[in-house]
Amino acid sequence: MIHYFDNCATTRVDDEVLQIIMRYASEAYFNPSARSTYSLNIANDIAFARASIAKCLGATEKELLFVSGGTEADNLAILGSLRSKKGNIVVSTIEHSAVYNTVTDLANRGYEIRFANVLSDGHIDVDDFVNKVDNQTLLACFMHVSNETGAINDVRAINSKIKAVNPNVVTFSDGVQAVGKIPVNLKYLGVDLYSFAGHKIHCSKGTGCLYVKSGVKLNPVLLGGGQERGLRSGTEFVGGIVGLSRALQLAVSNVNNNTVNFNNYKQIIRDGLSNITNWRENCSENVSPAIMSLAFADIKGEVVLHMLEKYDIIVGTGSACSSKNKQSRMAKAIGLDSNYSEGVLRISFSKYNTRTEVELLAEKLAQCVTELRKTMLN
Repeated sequence: MIHYFDNCATTRVDDEVLQIIMRYASEAYFNPSARSTYSLNIANDIAFARASIAKCLGATEKELLFVSGGTEADNLAILGSLRSKKGNIVVSTIEHSAVYNTVTDLANRGYEIRFANVLSDGHIDVDDFVNKVDNQTLLACFMHVSNETGAINDVRAINSKIKAVNPNVVTFSDGVQAVGKIPVNLKYLGVDLYSFAGHKIHCSKGTGCLYVKSGVKLNPVLLGGGQERGLRSGTEFVGGIVGLSRALQLAVSNVNNNTVNFNNYKQIIRDGLSNITNWRENCSENVSPAIMSLAFADIKGEVVLHMLEKYDIIVGTGSACSSKNKQSRMAKAIGLDSNYSEGVLRISFSKYNTRTEVELLAEKLAQCVTELRKTMLN
């Protein structure tokens, strides 16, 4: 049996959601853009799914665009929102690579990129961020929940402060690690653009949404048949869309219960590491209950990861989307001491985790760290 604790990277598809996806793949497989009655029924299913998602997130149906996932949503938000060919973009240093690399690439097109600092636990340094905004700022990007440390940023407050400096700035928040994990109401948050992905909340890969606040203008990045109001062409992944609506319903309804369980799981791990020296929890306050980022001194997290695999335990070392990079941007951004920077492990929970397997994780994690340190001393 696999004990899976890398749910930030991806999640197991919920059984009910999987049945929905399979039904639209094998039975109700009609193209929603065709003219038959069967296709029109499928188009109605998409409309119902959109309305359901909007209700869950405090949005309207017209404000939601279906896309293939977080990366596409982030790219569409950034590239589609730019109106001028010159100006500056403010972004935090700890953004997901889908945001960070897209914005960095814009520097080659003549845009000035201003990177805002983060605090030692991964929260955005709000004062530094807002101070970098001026009347030439076109776009501000600030994630809701850090995919690395789990730090929850006050999106509403950041958005308000930015708009007070320059009301014309387009504000965008990556909510991939927030939706379904903490309460999210898009109207309350106030941002212009907001993204999330289905495979983080027990839907399949290839599903996601971009919220576009009413009145915000967006240019398409993909051109074709004009689906999604001409802003995202391509035949819709109907099963994924309907499955996403159900996965979101289930996730939102379980947020409170999961929060209690996940916080208990974190305490079990802390207790299990109580006899281990020289480790730290990278973010412990105002943090997502679903994410626990740890750093151990003088060892490599990747080695511990593989040691845990012997016990069929899977954890992460950070962002799966940037795992090919040897140096952690997150470790540098939060000022992690050099002896801790390679010893980062990210544990992320889902509704399928149990107390028993968390206890196993805590026991084996302490054991592996102890064994590895002894080996290094010999």
